[in-house]
Amino acid sequence: MNNNDMKRRLRILNLEDSRDDSELIHISLLGVGIECDLVRVETREDFTATVRRGGFDLILADYSLPSFDGLSALKIAKETCPEVPFIFVSGAIGEEVAIETLKQGATDYVLKDRLARLATAIRRALLEVEEQTRLRQAEKELERYRKHLEELVKERTAELNILNEKLQLELAERTKLEEKLHAASITDEMTGLLNRRGFLILAQKHLELAERNKKRFAILFLDLNGMKKINDEFGHREGDRALIDVSNVLKRTFRKADIVARIGGDEFTVLIADVPDMAIEETVAQHINDNLNACNSETKRGYKLSVSMGMAYYDPERPYPVEELLDGADELMYEHKNVAHKRDGRPSSKGREIQERGYERYRTDEQPAEIVVRGSHMIRDISLGGISVRTSQRLTKNAIYDIRILANTDKKLSLKGLVIWSSLMGGVSTPDQRGPRYEAGLMFIELNEDLINSLEQFMAELGR
Repeated sequence: MNNNDMKRRLRILNLEDSRDDSELIHISLLGVGIECDLVRVETREDFTATVRRGGFDLILADYSLPSFDGLSALKIAKETCPEVPFIFVSGAIGEEVAIETLKQGATDYVLKDRLARLATAIRRALLEVEEQTRLRQAEKELERYRKHLEELVKERTAELNILNEKLQLELAERTKLEEKLHAASITDEMTGLLNRRGFLILAQKHLELAERNKKRFAILFLDLNGMKKINDEFGHREGDRALIDVSNVLKRTFRKADIVARIGGDEFTVLIADVPDMAIEETVAQHINDNLNACNSETKRGYKLSVSMGMAYYDPERPYPVEELLDGADELMYEHKNVAHKRDGRPSSKGREIQERGYERYRTDEQPAEIVVRGSHMIRDISLGGISVRTSQRLTKNAIYDIRILANTDKKLSLKGLVIWSSLMGGVSTPDQRGPRYEAGLMFIELNEDLINSLEQFMAELGR
């Protein structure tokens, strides 16, 4: 649904016995920019009469009322105006009851103590209505075309023996066209994978299930390395072949429960369902690289297939929308690609600058450091603005860590740092690799005069 659709004033029928709750719903919608007229009713008679008069864009109903109930109201609405979205807005409601309301035909349900979710539910419901309207229009067109074919059959009955084969071919072609049009809307024609639209639809459904069942999943973003070089040196047909080979590698690598898609150009993404923990990128990368190596060995060509990868995790305790997860994985993929080609002071991913502050910088030759997380850590770069470290586990972006630097003397320098970027070192590591596998940049925070003096003294010792 586009923005213009939400700018028009909505007419909403509200089945609610509490005037205060109804006003609270109205205020909540106005607060997020949804202009609406809210008509409140609370009895079966008023609800039935108002529904029959029609003219409403949406129905919001309490589940339990003194003289009426939400399920009965839902039945009346489905019989009278089945195309109008019906959303339950109620107090405590068990999962079994909620599932039953959806089975009976409710569009969604929102708890009264979570009204912030109501605007999203309304937008999604109206979007579904819009899509259903387009589908009905398409069905009418198909029905009109079917009737046209039937008329042709009647008009040419005398020529049936000659035209029968032709008519059968037309029917078959129409069926193929319908199937092709449906598949084309969510499928990448070249590789047979889902396209971006198809991926986002299925990923959103998976996210809703994961949120309800408290399950983790991961989104992997991949970019085929050297695509421009392949096209320039071997031709676009060979470039298409490379994309198809990568798609086949991904199909072999992942399970049927995972969602694999080509989302544009040389970019692919995979939703990996039910991940056991939030540290699977090395294992996944190893499987992909093994299959790519096998493909390279089986196929003679003047180049080798390789990919850059980035992975973002969905944690039901800290949920993010699919688009943001996809953007995060995309950024990490660019960090991986930039690390693989060695950083040269330019942004490491999509405009993120790494400590370009004009400070004088010092290399530390892997001076030991201690950060309050598991694993070994070594300083790679330090300035008055921040520090770059190598770690055996990925540091969390935007998280704050306590940093204790061990100087050449017995003194310890204790600081706090905010993680600005975090990525794999120089490519994706293998599971049996020992020592640090990641690197991260942290910006110093909460610096006072004493800490700055101590830091300058430490850097002066390194600069000797």
